[in-house]
Order: sequence, then structure tokens, then C-alpha cells
Amino acid sequence: MTSKLRQQIKERDNYTCKFCGNSTHKEPNLLLEIDHIIPVAKGGYTVEDNLQTLCWKCNRSKSDKIMV
Repeated sequence: MTSKLRQQIKERDNYTCKFCGNSTHKEPNLLLEIDHIIPVAKGGYTVEDNLQTLCWKCNRSKSDKIMV
């Protein structure tokens, strides 16, 4: 995944975690990560439709699960 793609996903998601709703607007030092909705380990691809912005806490709790 390129840094340009990471930036595009964060911008698309308005720098907001898709699970808890926390954002860099509320918490400027929040660490946001790009997550595969369907994990690569389960056949997911690194394409825009399969990527989402999560804060580090939500991303750690999700691990390689598929969550909706």
C-alpha cells in the first residue's frame, strides 16, 4: 500500500475512525491506520473499496476479523 493511497483513504473518511467515530478533529494526536475490511489473510485486496480508516485502538481490537 502506498503512502498516497493511505492519505486518500484518510481524506475520504474525513480523518475519522469508521468504528468509534473518533477523529483528528477531536483529538489532534490520534493515530489513524488504514485497515482492510476483508483482511488480506482472508482473501481481501488492497483496493479503495476494501480499505477504511480506523484509530489504532479499534484496529488492534479488530485484528484479522471481518466486521460490519
